Amino acid sequence: MKTESKNAPSPHAIDGLPEELKRRILEVRMMIFDVDGVLTDGKVIYMDDGSEIKEFDVQDGHGIKMLQRAGIEVALISGRACRAVEHRARGLGISRLYQGFTVKTEPYKQLLADTGLKENQTGFMGDDLIDIPVMRRAGFSVAVPNGVPHIFPYAHYVTGARGGHGAAREVCEMILQVQGLWEKSIERYLCDSPRQCL
Repeated sequence: MKTESKNAPSPHAIDGLPEELKRRILEVRMMIFDVDGVLTDGKVIYMDDGSEIKEFDVQDGHGIKMLQRAGIEVALISGRACRAVEHRARGLGISRLYQGFTVKTEPYKQLLADTGLKENQTGFMGDDLIDIPVMRRAGFSVAVPNGVPHIFPYAHYVTGARGGHGAAREVCEMILQVQGLWEKSIERYLCDSPRQCL
């Protein structure tokens, strides 16, 4: 059975990224995501009982799992609180979940204290004004194209994909590729049987 060559082109043209951006990405040891508008498209459906329904992208989730398996920590900081987000975080194995924080620097500082990481070792992805304080501090700040334009000056990178539609996956793959972890990350998917991957 034919498998992909290790010399095959990467899904993203990381060679075209500015060297300064690559330098920032190389430092990342923890990627922090906002939820609404980043891991979702920003829409919220309310049920008659007041509960919420959120729609998440499966490929975004897979990208997050790949990042975690490569040793990059993942955290979520949301300005709103919702049980659906708890379920999503649990399903992805994300234990560092902070919800209901309108001042996101509070959980951000807690993350730094808990992990011992420095600001330049963190990445943050947001879409709205509430995200600016953390975007200004993180070593690698990302915005989604469907975010409010006021945040773009604070972003080191704006994704091609929209929030809730592959933006997180785009960033996860970019980090893996820039840090030289991509080939190792996809080895498991190129095996004919689980035994070959051992």
